[in-house]
Amino acid sequence: MKKFARKVVTVARRLLRPWITKNCWRTVSVDELPDILKQGSLYLIGEGTPWSVALLCPCGCGDVIQLSLLDTDSPRWRLSLDGDKLPTLVPSIRRTKGCRSHFFLRRGRVIWSDRVTTSEQ
Repeated sequence: MKKFARKVVTVARRLLRPWITKNCWRTVSVDELPDILKQGSLYLIGEGTPWSVALLCPCGCGDVIQLSLLDTDSPRWRLSLDGDKLPTLVPSIRRTKGCRSHFFLRRGRVIWSDRVTTSEQ
């Protein structure tokens, strides 16, 4: 019975993958940040192993967000890609200026944080 259940889950994942990954953020590897960025793209900057990522703020304000992946920088983010090449960034991205967006990028999806501290108001 367990083998059958595993096969059903595997088949379901294959069938649902196009729907699950639709409208997800995708990675684009670049040597240098392009002049024009596309919404929904996470740009991995650097030859070979990326040292930085950049994206347009998902709130729609049009601001470019650049995040360091270097171990020696503070703050720094960690990037991971799942089996479908969907990006996850840790920790969350919190803008302290401009639109003041606060969100997570998990498995290619933006998850908005609704928690606002008193110092942010």
